[in-house]
Amino acid sequence: MAAAKVHYEVFVKKHRKAGWALVEARPEREDAIEFAQKILEATPTGSVRVSKERFDEATRAFRSFTIWEEGAERFEAEKEKTGDGTLPCLSPDDLTNPSARDTMSRVLNEWFVRKQVTPMELMHSPEQAEDLESGGTELQHAIQKVAVASAREGDSTVHAYVKQLHELAQKAFDRIYKDGKSGRLPRFSKYRTYASLVEDFADEKSPYKIRAALADRLSDERGFGKKLAVLMEFAGELPAAEKARTVGCEQLDIFLSEILNFDSGLMALIGSAPELGDEVQRLSDMFVGAAEAESLADAPADARTLTRLMKSGVLPACRTTIAIALLERLRRPRRMRPKDVLEEVKLARKLAQQLVMAQGPDLSVDALQDAFSKRSARLLTPETIGDYLDQCRNPDHEIEKLLALEENIVGAQNKKKLAGYIRAALGNHKTEGWFVSGEGRAIDRLHRLTGFQVRALKGNYPEEDKAGLSQAFDALGQKILDRSGLLDTIANSDQPVLDRAASLLKLVTCQAIPAGKCAAAAQQKAVRLIRSEAGLEEARADTQRAKLSNIETMLNAIGGQDAAA
Repeated sequence: MAAAKVHYEVFVKKHRKAGWALVEARPEREDAIEFAQKILEATPTGSVRVSKERFDEATRAFRSFTIWEEGAERFEAEKEKTGDGTLPCLSPDDLTNPSARDTMSRVLNEWFVRKQVTPMELMHSPEQAEDLESGGTELQHAIQKVAVASAREGDSTVHAYVKQLHELAQKAFDRIYKDGKSGRLPRFSKYRTYASLVEDFADEKSPYKIRAALADRLSDERGFGKKLAVLMEFAGELPAAEKARTVGCEQLDIFLSEILNFDSGLMALIGSAPELGDEVQRLSDMFVGAAEAESLADAPADARTLTRLMKSGVLPACRTTIAIALLERLRRPRRMRPKDVLEEVKLARKLAQQLVMAQGPDLSVDALQDAFSKRSARLLTPETIGDYLDQCRNPDHEIEKLLALEENIVGAQNKKKLAGYIRAALGNHKTEGWFVSGEGRAIDRLHRLTGFQVRALKGNYPEEDKAGLSQAFDALGQKILDRSGLLDTIANSDQPVLDRAASLLKLVTCQAIPAGKCAAAAQQKAVRLIRSEAGLEEARADTQRAKLSNIETMLNAIGGQDAAA
């Protein structure tokens, strides 16, 4: 038996109630077992097994048997499945449904990319069908993958699903071969334009012949880029009659979206971009229909044409594909602006504002939230934060930039992580030295610190982190007060007692010192002054009523602030 007919599949079962899940297939026995051992180390409560899969030419199915199995816990064998295991696709026509074509794109991805053809071309071209069927084990492996996934969720065995899939594939191939030999598949060369082709078959129940003619025309082109150009040319020669025009748009939409579903096809449309951020911006502008956007000025002309068509609503499948590609790139681990963190922050904010306004069925709020949450996480790695703060003039500037980052970060966990960076910055010796013993007046440094605290309290951090940040700013403020003796200086000045008390309370009401223990200390000193003999004596004088009224107003305001806090 040829070596190419054998491969080894690695399965994992994470816990007793879980099912066996296929993780990966490897061509070599030792490599598969080594990979399984690594998975087991990362899943200590689970079990892992390796099965040898040998293709039997007689039955045209894979025979499977376990060669290695280990785990901290031996799991019970799954109950034997005896159901019929009906597939969602029952006829060749069902294979042209979106979900079926999407499955084909995934399980035969390498073949489609290598041949530069799409599932719709495969299903309507005898030449492409023959190429796949006689091209080796790729079709068999694809069927096996679908069968394994179906058996995991269904009520029948892998073998039963393999048999059904083989029968379905054979029906599809037999039909395309028969139609090709009988001349039922029209050749595009018969027609002068795409419009004339569509007009000939617009009244038929099935678009089968239009699709076959399109597949025939595309077979003359090598590469997704050239095929894309042909389809975009057809978009400019649609029929005038409404029904025929609708049919023509629908078929172009399917073929175009399939090409765009492959990275090489999408890049042929939007063109090469210097950075990931440029790709994302182009896709975003295309999705929202901004054909004249600056980002698309350097893109191929077809990108702007397609954008206008999508905006008009005639290519819904293409718009969905663009949305999927956009989200996928937002979730990528690469930086959008690898050389400039600040520019990346600005771009992320711009994209979020643009896409939230355009959200809908193709781009839900939840999907955007997830994508930008992952994108935000990229900004919070120690290396990226280090780059972001690299040009800061002083610790004051570092705190300011970290607080500014909060408005551009999505996700509670990311907000929590950012809060940790801010607390760490507040607690280091450099920051403490700058604020406690720095240049200028202590009151100015306290006022700056309080502004940061207010900003943090207005942010959307988790409540426990918001409280922790407030306490960190307050703690640093206490050190400034202790070093400067500011409160004692005011309390012991030569000013009248009520004036001194009012000055202390004003520090709190004007947010010149941080809320918390700093504010409480100023308030306590003010109250002691008011209740002192000298304070009570001043308060009895009729001339001091205005001062007392002002002090009462500030005390009431402080009480309201405390209640709000």
